Amino acid sequence: MTILHHPGDELLLSYAAGATDEAMSLVLATHLALCPQCRRTVAEAEAAGGAILEGDRPVLLSDGALQSVLSRLDTAPTAKSAAPLGAFTAPEPLRSYLGGDLDSVKWTNLAGGIYFKPLFQRGKSRSYLIRSKAGCGVGWHTHHGEELTLCLAGGYTDETGQYARGDLQSTTPDILHRPVADEGEDCIVLAMSDARLKFSSPIVALIGRWFGF
Repeated sequence: MTILHHPGDELLLSYAAGATDEAMSLVLATHLALCPQCRRTVAEAEAAGGAILEGDRPVLLSDGALQSVLSRLDTAPTAKSAAPLGAFTAPEPLRSYLGGDLDSVKWTNLAGGIYFKPLFQRGKSRSYLIRSKAGCGVGWHTHHGEELTLCLAGGYTDETGQYARGDLQSTTPDILHRPVADEGEDCIVLAMSDARLKFSSPIVALIGRWFGF
């Protein structure tokens, strides 16, 4: 698997610093499970941050602080790597939210070969899955805010390029596009947005508002 589209360095640094919200963190963590290149970038950023912290003056800890940290380590989940191409298993960051694998997802049929699965919403940010049959796609739209889309299976193409498993697309209000699923297996993406989408078609916009887009 060759991943061609990655998050920008600024976004990865924000993630490493713990400055991204839950929806964005889920998309980025799932991408990291599939992308060794970005894992290295985040690991280097975390190591650099640790080195800076080592230079700070020591702070006295309260009684029991060490025991509290150790107890958390005992219960911390173990990260799981992604399965090989052709036998896709959702990486652990996403698997925990699904309560299983992609084959256990109960999809809502939107229209025209497009299926939808909301995951959660925290404030203005929301996370969801979209499944598209070959040749089908979400209507023309731009964005009131930022949207991250991670391809989990299959692939899709829009005005900015072609995206396959592991590729991550970042779109902003200046981008007008219509992602369409490539031929072959269904395209499944994990996405997050921090504002509603702005559809060109009034009918699609009405459907979008109904489902919270």
